[in-house]
Amino acid sequence: MNKKIHIFLLLFISGWSTIVRLPAANPDDKFNKKKWMKAAEEAYKAGSIFSAADLYMEILSNDPEEKSVLMNLARSLYLARDYEKAGKYYLDAYHADSAKNSVALYYAALMQKMQGNYKEAIPMFQRFVKIYKNEEDAVKMKKWARTEADGCNFAMRESKPDPYVRLQHLGREVNSNYGDMAPALCGDTLFFASVRSDSVLMIKADRSNEKSDSVLLKLFVSRVNGNTYSMAEVFSALNQKGKHISNPAFTDDGSKLLYTICDGGLLSPVCEIYMSEKKDGVWQPGQRLNDEINLKGSTNTQPWLAKTAAGEVLFFVSNREGGRGGTDIWYSFFKKGDFTSPRNLGSKINTDRDEFTPYFDAATNTLYFSSNGWISMGGTDIYRSTADANLKFNNNPENLGMPFNSPCDDNYFRFGKNAEEGYFVSNRPGIYSVRGKTCCYDIFRYHYDRRIFLAVMGRVYDDATKEPITGAAVNLSLRSPNLAEGDVIINTDSSRGTEPYFFNLKTDKLYKVTALKDGYFTSSQSFSTQGIAKSDTLIVDLYLRKLEKDKAYRLNNIYYDFDKWDLRPESKTTLDTLYNILIENPTIIIELSSHTDTRGSDQYNLNLSQKRAESCVNYLINEKGIPKERIIAKGYGETKTLDDCSKYKECPQDQSGDCDCHQNNRRTEFKVIGELDGKLIYDEMLK
Repeated sequence: MNKKIHIFLLLFISGWSTIVRLPAANPDDKFNKKKWMKAAEEAYKAGSIFSAADLYMEILSNDPEEKSVLMNLARSLYLARDYEKAGKYYLDAYHADSAKNSVALYYAALMQKMQGNYKEAIPMFQRFVKIYKNEEDAVKMKKWARTEADGCNFAMRESKPDPYVRLQHLGREVNSNYGDMAPALCGDTLFFASVRSDSVLMIKADRSNEKSDSVLLKLFVSRVNGNTYSMAEVFSALNQKGKHISNPAFTDDGSKLLYTICDGGLLSPVCEIYMSEKKDGVWQPGQRLNDEINLKGSTNTQPWLAKTAAGEVLFFVSNREGGRGGTDIWYSFFKKGDFTSPRNLGSKINTDRDEFTPYFDAATNTLYFSSNGWISMGGTDIYRSTADANLKFNNNPENLGMPFNSPCDDNYFRFGKNAEEGYFVSNRPGIYSVRGKTCCYDIFRYHYDRRIFLAVMGRVYDDATKEPITGAAVNLSLRSPNLAEGDVIINTDSSRGTEPYFFNLKTDKLYKVTALKDGYFTSSQSFSTQGIAKSDTLIVDLYLRKLEKDKAYRLNNIYYDFDKWDLRPESKTTLDTLYNILIENPTIIIELSSHTDTRGSDQYNLNLSQKRAESCVNYLINEKGIPKERIIAKGYGETKTLDDCSKYKECPQDQSGDCDCHQNNRRTEFKVIGELDGKLIYDEMLK
């Protein structure tokens, strides 16, 4: 999907329908496919997504073998947010021509995800990664597919919403059948943007009335009294004929209002940010912000002004050059009566996809925003990330989870009178819709019955010296009750000596923290917030052991029956710990070795130990899925005994008995002998 379409969706002006009129036809006339194809293509190119979808559907109903329309039909339905139908036709397009339409498999999987069919979506994303190889955008698309699959796994673990959060779908007083968005509370008045219509909007084929009031976003207000809202009224002070007006944002004292004016057509709107001042109770005509904010050749939208520890800051969204891809969040300081040259918020916020709808809580230095570039439950999710005093973000953003996020698109998170209640926007099922169950955006209110604050913090230490380590990566993962499903990393931090890492947590979840640093084995600790009913901060320290190459680490409790090399069940339990080490240290290559005592012939012991080592390696490769290039089996027989058992009277030199010395010599060990993409340090690997 190109950048114009992304911006088109970002502004949430989708859903308008251009009607393309066919010449009047006699009911007895034969279906003219050529005429319908031309009309459908004109509607699609004009951005008339409803009309295009209807026309393509009509063509297919008359000629089911006309496969050429499937991709455009699927895209039209996707833009109309009819995920179920779009998914069907994306799959049809893929099966009709898997070479030409290979990207359709990605979008078919995405449509399953956005319906909440996560288990169905994951193998489709995995299949896409395997087949999508030769296209120019293969690296990017495969990366996105992996992120979306991770999002499916995250969503399945995030299935329980916060039990103390209540949602209120604002009624007909606020929400309409078309898009309602950009809520901003000022005093007891809710400002928002909307298109008010009860039917599918039509635009003439020549687009002559594209800018009529019926298809324009305008500002509305509703008076708030507790949980009730008055019937919305047009806020006419700033609305302009032929322009889209949206994204209201107020200064703390309510004396200034930032907003956007968009022009340029439905498919490629150009938006600029304005500011209006209230004087003597009257809002003055808005003034366009400077050229550095409203950079020519780009769209600049969704402003939010906040007084931070670093100064008064304007956050906004732009697709200008110098971004990370798609639309990014930028910021600018207000100094000496004007805004400074904008800066990009950086890679801890912005991705190569789209970030938008920023909201900054100055009390906690926390940015709330939406994105489709981080791990999400649906299309776009709401995230938060806390900055330091210099507006530097050190952690990856935290997904707010349910009930704020859903399989659909969720955005425009805003506080109300305080952090305990506020608003967000979603197209989840249950919204008012002119067409389909997820076509359009509505405004929701949230409030907390009770707020529980949970967190985990700790330090990373060297296991030998017990000194704190600086520069270790620390990951927070969400675990599944089903261990076979693995973990999903949901946040990252780093160790900074005695300064602890820190993560916010949610109730009733299974977590794991993991510390990683070059030259050390990875260390992790699992814990749970299940059953915690009051605010708390858990302390989880992590200890890293130095990774010494060619040093043998013993695996205890690896048992075999006499003269056998088949693994016993209890031995697999120990090998599972080695499996965890290999998973948590994905670049190391190990030698897994088996040793015997001195009883029996040299050759016999070599053969037996080799078979025993191979049985361990085969278990890790064949049953646990470790790549074979990461493990080598080596049987040493009795060539590397740890002790001479002949000096102990209690140790028999035949098979008549056993002793601690013989048991100590009969051992299974592993040692790190190299790294993937690195130089091997053990010659046996080359044989």
